[in-house]
Amino acid sequence: MAARGAPPALIFACVCALAALALMTWQLFDPRVFPIIVAMSAGQVLGTASFLTYLYVVANDFRRQLRQGKEPGKINEG
Repeated sequence: MAARGAPPALIFACVCALAALALMTWQLFDPRVFPIIVAMSAGQVLGTASFLTYLYVVANDFRRQLRQGKEPGKINEG
């Protein structure tokens, strides 16, 4: 079984999620107006982009498994 790397879209989703998390925690440690506005706007955009990208990766993998005739969710043993 050949090892596959993570799709670039999945890496993008992880980076967006971590950036959104960093923005959300920044406003907890610096409760002035600017960090709160940035966290609530840019953090929301990055978090939503991360979630939608992750859904895209899952849907693509599901569709690929259906095309190959495999049962979705079943782990290939061997």
